[in-house]
Amino acid sequence: MRPFLVVAGAFAVCTNALDTTGENKTQQLELAAATDGTCYWQVDLSCDLEDAANTLRLGAENECDVPIPVPTDNYVEDLRLNKFDVPAEGRASQNPFVQITGTNGKLSVATRKSSWYQYVTDAASVQRDIRFNGPGMYDMAIVANDYSGEVTCVGCIAVLDKFRPRFGSAGTCPDASSSPQKVTKVMTQAAFDELKRLETGYLAYTATSNVVNNPNSGGACNLDEDTAPVKKSFYGREKACDDPSDLCFSSAMLGSNLASLKTAPFTATSSSLQTAYATLESALNLQCTWCCRKNSVLREYFTKYYCPDDYSAPSSFRTVCAFDNTLPNKCTLNACLEAKGADIVTASVTVKGTVQTASTAVLNALPTRPVGSDVAKNVYYSIPCTSFSTTDTNCRYTAKLSQLLDVTRAFPTTFPTPPSTLDVKDFDFWRYNVNGRSFVKWDPLADTALTFTDSTTTIVLEAWTACGMAYSTTFTVNLYLHSTLACSKFPAMWKVVEKPGVQGTEGAYCAYGGSDFAVLKLDMAVADVLQQSDTTVTGSYTGVTCNIMVKPTGGADTSVVRLLQDSSSTTISKYYGVELVSNPSTAQKTTGVVRCTFTRTPRSNSLVLASAATGTDTNSIECSQTFAFTDCDKPELNGANSVCQDKCAGDAAPGVYEACGGSVVTSTATTTLLKTASTPTCCTKCSQAMTCNAVGSTDIKRCEPPSTPLLLAEMDEADEQSFAFATLPVLLVATALVAAVALVVAKQRANAAASATESQDAYYPLLE
Repeated sequence: MRPFLVVAGAFAVCTNALDTTGENKTQQLELAAATDGTCYWQVDLSCDLEDAANTLRLGAENECDVPIPVPTDNYVEDLRLNKFDVPAEGRASQNPFVQITGTNGKLSVATRKSSWYQYVTDAASVQRDIRFNGPGMYDMAIVANDYSGEVTCVGCIAVLDKFRPRFGSAGTCPDASSSPQKVTKVMTQAAFDELKRLETGYLAYTATSNVVNNPNSGGACNLDEDTAPVKKSFYGREKACDDPSDLCFSSAMLGSNLASLKTAPFTATSSSLQTAYATLESALNLQCTWCCRKNSVLREYFTKYYCPDDYSAPSSFRTVCAFDNTLPNKCTLNACLEAKGADIVTASVTVKGTVQTASTAVLNALPTRPVGSDVAKNVYYSIPCTSFSTTDTNCRYTAKLSQLLDVTRAFPTTFPTPPSTLDVKDFDFWRYNVNGRSFVKWDPLADTALTFTDSTTTIVLEAWTACGMAYSTTFTVNLYLHSTLACSKFPAMWKVVEKPGVQGTEGAYCAYGGSDFAVLKLDMAVADVLQQSDTTVTGSYTGVTCNIMVKPTGGADTSVVRLLQDSSSTTISKYYGVELVSNPSTAQKTTGVVRCTFTRTPRSNSLVLASAATGTDTNSIECSQTFAFTDCDKPELNGANSVCQDKCAGDAAPGVYEACGGSVVTSTATTTLLKTASTPTCCTKCSQAMTCNAVGSTDIKRCEPPSTPLLLAEMDEADEQSFAFATLPVLLVATALVAAVALVVAKQRANAAASATESQDAYYPLLE
């Protein structure tokens, strides 16, 4: 007889089989002689995947324990050992056997071919062979056969993924709440380290390796409320992270952020230079935020599989983005480092010690020390005038702020340790105003002098960083009148000897005509410096020392050289030659700065003065005069001395019209030199010897060629050979040219004897 299937709660072409025990609460149907031999399992069966390993087993209690049709047979079922059974393994090698199969189109599962004995005595152990390792709608079937017949009952089980992804135990989540809060800290080493730790913990916590989920589940999904990770650096815009695992707070990012703070908040010409403190401070503070916002929420696509009541193939399943807010599946990092000026640089300004000493001397020379005077906070200076004047250059105090103030600046001790290559000087920027006027940009390492002409000048000095103000101070420069050592007549002591008829322009004197040097004449009278007055004490003159420094105009200062030292003469008259700069290169203009220090021995009860040079020597005064020299001669083509000049170019001995005697000052890129006196010599490479002659009535000498022009005499051998071997037509042309020129010369001489020199000058260039 063919096997039967008793179906619990299913429907088929079946007849009712009564449960005589009353223990089975479901209706059982016994397979009858249906025309197609098929029955169906109970409808709307489903099981849930609820662990990370997908260990869902059919027939296992609390896993997938659903009603399955019960096979019966009048012969092979009756706890008998059938012919092809393998008792030790609970299976049969061939009919008769019982088997359950399932497939969802991607995954196929099946039990062993269970012996009837095994299935009847322990059906659950056979059913547990079915392991659902992924969600889906599984088409199920149970097959029972004996030696000659077979019966099949088909069904459907919807396996649903109820296990949602969640984070594991690695790392630490900075904020797992539903309403995460932004963490904002002032940029210090401790704050930087803390945010690095938070980010490291966040990345470890949200790493893929720390996500716990079951296999074969739906892919990750996001909702509109899920935000992409973003970051913002100093002086940058907020932008999306290229990779969520990119570090926001790292040593590399610290270096990058610090590099952006080298940006000056104002330039010498920018409108921001004049921006008021509150406005500029607010704007810069907004630029100095270093933020990171990362948010990770574990969601996955969940498909609601089901089995249609009529066992037809479903057209589609509904898929949603699923999330369980009771699980540890969300984490947020929202943190910022903010910086203001004082967080980047600590700065301070004090009056230099030497200036304090000089100020003290000035105050002590006054009959009564002014109330509230403080040399540590202000500058006190005396000027050699009896009244204040804005036009008299002697009645002013000119000094650089860097000469008056000591600037201290450093990274704060709490600041994140910057790379050793960074210099704090690249991070602070200064501005000042005088008496409330417009601000001026100030560089303590390269500033220009200020001129003080009022009794009191108030200066506001501010240090800024790219993140805001770091320091501000106010000090005054106070001037006091007196009558004593003065430089008012010092400029008139120096004169430039120019060639008659030649005069410099644009504030520059001409080098002596035809030469590469200028001639200075010094006519000094000590009485012009120690101006006596009935109301002042002059003291005793003890000498003068003069130095000179020569450099390209606008170039770096060179070292000075001693020009004069005299301790007794009351008048001094002397000439100096100053060569235009040529080492390492020439320049449009050459600047010469002469500084002379006059000293005296003060008498008792004398008025002690501050020195303009150092601020410490109260018994001396330094006078200076600056000259600018330029070459006023125009270039020549085929000049009378061109060949000789070319031959002597670069020669160690002086060339045509170059200085060869007297006190001559020269210079290099770094040094000013005074040429030592030596036997006058000139370049000897020319065909006719040059002589070392005095320039006018001075004792400065230069090499001069003989009065006869040297052009024809200086023609070199190559030119002579070229001329000798020219072709006949060329010789004819040259002969004709000479004849023509000679004719012109003769005619010119006949017309005007006064123009003889001009005719001769024209003759030689024409032959050339």
